[in-house]
Amino acid sequence: MAKTTMSTVDRAFSFLRYFSVHAPEIGLSELARMAGHDKTTTLRSLTALERNGFVEQDSITKKYRLGLTPINLARIRERSFPIEAILKPHIQKLARDTGETAHATLVAGTVLVTAFTYEPERATRVFLDPSAPLPVHATASGLAIAAHLPNPQSELLLGTAPFESFTEQTPPNREEIAALLHTIRASGHARADQFYEADVIGTAVPFFSPSGLPVGAIAVAAVASRFDDNLSQRIIAALTSAGHDITKELGGRRPESL
Repeated sequence: MAKTTMSTVDRAFSFLRYFSVHAPEIGLSELARMAGHDKTTTLRSLTALERNGFVEQDSITKKYRLGLTPINLARIRERSFPIEAILKPHIQKLARDTGETAHATLVAGTVLVTAFTYEPERATRVFLDPSAPLPVHATASGLAIAAHLPNPQSELLLGTAPFESFTEQTPPNREEIAALLHTIRASGHARADQFYEADVIGTAVPFFSPSGLPVGAIAVAAVASRFDDNLSQRIIAALTSAGHDITKELGGRRPESL
């Protein structure tokens, strides 16, 4: 019985992931199709979410949108554990120092959440949708985090094969991903060379909690056409310094070994 209850709760909350800046309102039929569930199951979950303020339904269009409960919970979280206040100045400095888009990612269960982004003031730059889910195997942030987790947690975060291919450069299988994770642990930073989007090269380092486990990563997404060795070294140096400072401000510590 407990297993069934947890499965129902997990399914209900999974629907929240489909709302984004580009899809702030979604109809019942569309959401059911996106999630791969029938309309009855979807409606039952939406009704429970609506009853608790996680979603609300427009009285005219009948489409669903996020409710006020997530906002209130986010405020409570930030007051008790002010992660955004810690991350914001570091991300802004990274963007200014490198001239490229900087962002921070947090781990929420087995999902990566973009916590903060900052774009440089230049015409050609990488745009990041903060509401879009980040695939672990195809992003520098995801790989940086996965590389510093114990194997069972790393495999759970990565998910199961087959791994979705976003570009010709996306790591295609667990063997190549494992090799990448080994390199990342040795170097201290992750590099995703056009894994997720063509013409975008991401570099990331994790930051750690007091337990020594990564709670997130900071990254710089650079336009590939202007990426060279000089910019690469500047990005790595800036990220390494910022990652160390964020870990320290969180009262965290780097793990000695995995």
